[in-house]
Amino acid sequence: MFCIAASILCVSRPHAARIFVGVFFIIMAVGVNVVLTVLAPDQFIRLGDEPLLPFYGWVFQNVFAPAPHIVGILAAAGEIGIGLLILSRGRSVKLGLAGAIAFLIVITPLGIWTLPNPVLAGGLAWLLKEEYPRSVLDLLRSRRHRKVTKGTAI
Repeated sequence: MFCIAASILCVSRPHAARIFVGVFFIIMAVGVNVVLTVLAPDQFIRLGDEPLLPFYGWVFQNVFAPAPHIVGILAAAGEIGIGLLILSRGRSVKLGLAGAIAFLIVITPLGIWTLPNPVLAGGLAWLLKEEYPRSVLDLLRSRRHRKVTKGTAI
C-alpha cells in the first residue's frame, strides 16, 4: 500500500512527492541501515535470509556477513546521498531519482517484502519528467521570507 500511495503522490503532486521521497530515503538510511548496523548487525544480515534469487543469499552470506558494519554504513551513506540529491535542484535531483530507482530495483529480489519496490520505482520514474530549478532548502527560505514580508508593516 505504501508504494502505491507514494506512486499516486508522484503522479498527482510531483514536487511534494520529490520532497517526501528525499526525506524518506534519509529516514530509511538512518532508521534501518544505521540502526541495524550499530545495534543488531546480525539482523541486518538476516534481511537477505529469504531472497527470491539465490545469488542474493550468497552475497549476503559471503560478502555482507563478514563485514555487516561496513556494508550497512555504506548502504546508509548511499541512501543519504540519494535523499540529499533528490532534495537538491536541477540535474542533481534527476541523478538522485535515477539512483533511487536503481536502488529499489536492485533490492527487489531480497524477498517478498521488497516485491512492491518496482511500483515505487515507476512513480519515481514519473518524477524524472519534471524540472526542479529550486532545492527544498531554497523553497523553505522563500516561504520563510514571504511570511516575514507579509507580517512587516509598510
